[in-house]
Amino acid sequence: MDGRELPRYATEPEVLIIETVRQIEPGLDAGEVEAALMAAIGKRPQRRDLARVLQADPQLLTSGRPEGPRTVERLIRALREHGAERMELPRCGDCHKDVPLVGLGDGLRICQRCQGRRLNHANPCVICGIKDFASRDREGRPRCRDHPPDGGRDPLEALVTLIEALPVGLDRTVIRDAVLSAERRRNGQRRLLWAVEDISDLLRGQGALGPPKTTALAQALVDRGAVDVIVPTCPICHRTVRLEVPGDGMRCCIECWHKSRPQTCARCGKSRPVGGRTHDGAPLCRSCRHTDPFNHRACSQCGAVRIMVETTEDGALCGRCRQLPRATCSVCGRMAPCRFATSPAPLCEPCWEQAKPREVCVGCGAARRVNSRAPDGRPLFGHCGQKPVPCSGCGKLRRTAGRSPDGEPLCSYCWSKHPAARRPCTECGTVDNPYRHGRCAACVAREHLRGVLTGSRLSMRPEIEPVFAALLRARPQALLRWMRPGSARHAILTALAEGSGPITHDTLDALQPTVTVQHLRAALVAGAALPPRDEQLAQLEQWLSRILVRVEAPDERKILRTYVAWGPLRRLRRRSTSKPVTYGQAIGVRHEIKNAVRFVQWLHQQESTLGECTQDHLDAWLAEGTHNRTLIRSFLLWTSRRGHTHSLEAPAYTTDFGQDVIAQDHRWHLVRRLIHDDTLDLVDRAAGLLLLLFAQPTSRITQLTTHQVTDRDNRVTLLLGSDPVTLPPPLDDVIRQLVRRRQGRAVTAPLDEAPWLFPGAYPGQPLTPYSLAARLRALGIRCRVARRSALIELASELPAYVISRLLGFHQTTADQWQRDNQGYGATYAEELTRR
Repeated sequence: MDGRELPRYATEPEVLIIETVRQIEPGLDAGEVEAALMAAIGKRPQRRDLARVLQADPQLLTSGRPEGPRTVERLIRALREHGAERMELPRCGDCHKDVPLVGLGDGLRICQRCQGRRLNHANPCVICGIKDFASRDREGRPRCRDHPPDGGRDPLEALVTLIEALPVGLDRTVIRDAVLSAERRRNGQRRLLWAVEDISDLLRGQGALGPPKTTALAQALVDRGAVDVIVPTCPICHRTVRLEVPGDGMRCCIECWHKSRPQTCARCGKSRPVGGRTHDGAPLCRSCRHTDPFNHRACSQCGAVRIMVETTEDGALCGRCRQLPRATCSVCGRMAPCRFATSPAPLCEPCWEQAKPREVCVGCGAARRVNSRAPDGRPLFGHCGQKPVPCSGCGKLRRTAGRSPDGEPLCSYCWSKHPAARRPCTECGTVDNPYRHGRCAACVAREHLRGVLTGSRLSMRPEIEPVFAALLRARPQALLRWMRPGSARHAILTALAEGSGPITHDTLDALQPTVTVQHLRAALVAGAALPPRDEQLAQLEQWLSRILVRVEAPDERKILRTYVAWGPLRRLRRRSTSKPVTYGQAIGVRHEIKNAVRFVQWLHQQESTLGECTQDHLDAWLAEGTHNRTLIRSFLLWTSRRGHTHSLEAPAYTTDFGQDVIAQDHRWHLVRRLIHDDTLDLVDRAAGLLLLLFAQPTSRITQLTTHQVTDRDNRVTLLLGSDPVTLPPPLDDVIRQLVRRRQGRAVTAPLDEAPWLFPGAYPGQPLTPYSLAARLRALGIRCRVARRSALIELASELPAYVISRLLGFHQTTADQWQRDNQGYGATYAEELTRR
């Protein structure tokens, strides 16, 4: 049944009541009538019942007849306070007096006095027969005031004496206070007394066998420090809740009472506990109640018509608009929106989910949170309750994630692509696949990110708002995975939220772990929350400050620091003004300084110093290690010129160019594999071909951009040097696909689309040469060896001038390649002429 088929009193009870009242009292404003209605009748089911009665007989407001629900009288009294003149209060059905009507007799409303008179006439005393009902005895028989039960003993004093005799550890005054706080009525105290006398363990966990006030009495005694007193729990679900519903000889909670009395749902036809009812009183299960328009109304915040879960001063709120109050979770200790925020044990949403009761699944036998049940009511876990069926989209045997408009089952992949899965977001209205509670992933990610960056504060501090704006540029699903609770990224964002001051590069440098911080730094730079900086130079400076501490002698440490500042660092800083420092340049400085530090440490082991070092010391140290130790030459030349050491000489560092190469047939085998094997990643294929065919190092391959690729007239050119290179097929198609499909693994996106041909994991940055070399190494391509082999063949086939202009190398470098490859044959004519 949709909303148009429901009667008006079910869909618009307030409007119907206001219209009826204004027809009688046209002088009252609609706002005044609404205010009086909401103040007098706060529950909507009562307003619906009143609207139904007034729609059938509006004269109940003016006739004074004692008919209809009591809400008629309450509404009339509230309207008369607002100036209503034609409203007539109903009179008692027995005495016809204008007094509050609190009872019901023979279908008419009666006053309290008449109700008491009827009660006395219906319950004559079992001893004397006088119609003066006062209480009942243990057998439930009526007694008058002259013949009270138990001979007229005081139930309060008797109950206090009986509890005092138990080993509860409380004095008489405290026990009396506990009894009065739990039950102040004399008849209720008498029922508690009889229950304690009849059931010896009533206050030791058997409270489900006693009257409803047993739980309140046990809790009052425990709160006052009683020992050996146990607050009773529900005998079915074992929760500590109010036990007010009798069932099977003992009391249970209301939820278990409903579960034990299932009825046939009027909508789905299944036998389930009653979760609600239709407008005409038919039972509904909880699932169908949420879909029944009768139980829906407009949310005061978003305006959507759905089930309301909370009523505030501003109106009712749906589950998506309700904001849980923030508190410190009693389980995980995080400041987050919590359930039971005002109680001693608040729970955040993740901890609340974990705290839900678990049952043993009849399918797999594991104790899990149950989200479905078998036809006989036994618990089932999600995968056990939903068996795989053939998907109507792909035909594979998978579990159903959704159904097409025709009712055909669809797996999760096919359902995510189906148009029926896309719905308007309840928050922003974007038509997309709902991610959580009817909201799109972008809205959920925004709310989650705001909560993380707020931390324990009531609101997000202004200094962190640029971080919030930068991270919002991320793909929503990736951002939600990236900052999941318990991860290092979540801890770093929480630390930034709890800190103070602006977010700078120095702030991030103080956080750990380094890899996660670098990813966050790149995201903030890409989102303009931080200014860009030369990361290779910054990391090198941080590394130098750590490694120089290893030198114990202050004088020698000062010499090393001075050399670093005026030598390698000064050279790199001057270069960074025009272009950033490359990974290879930073690694070269690290090797050089690392060898210098090791040499100073070795001298200390030889009981010598840098100033006492001789050529014999240097030769011995060079002989013990690898060829890389010759990188110390620059440092020793600098110290010799400035008088820090004697005149020391170390051999110049030379490479083994041309010595370690691969066979040309193996190189062409690798080329053919990269061209024809479609199972390989497109990035690996393109980078490997540029390395094997054009001798491009990984440091230059990763710096290629889409602006260097031109696709025109079915011809693809790549600008590596000053002149573009025409790529032969099928290499041109590989580069063409790379430009079209390129996609990095970065979570966030830069303000402007990055032009890198090989985007990396960091936002706005290309793939690092080290990562690319590792990927090619996994395919059996040794980068340095393969590049040398390609250089040798190119140098033997092309002039140095052509190599320089096409491949982007300096003319001197190209000449050196050609001389190393051909000996001195290229300069023979020149030398012969000179002779």
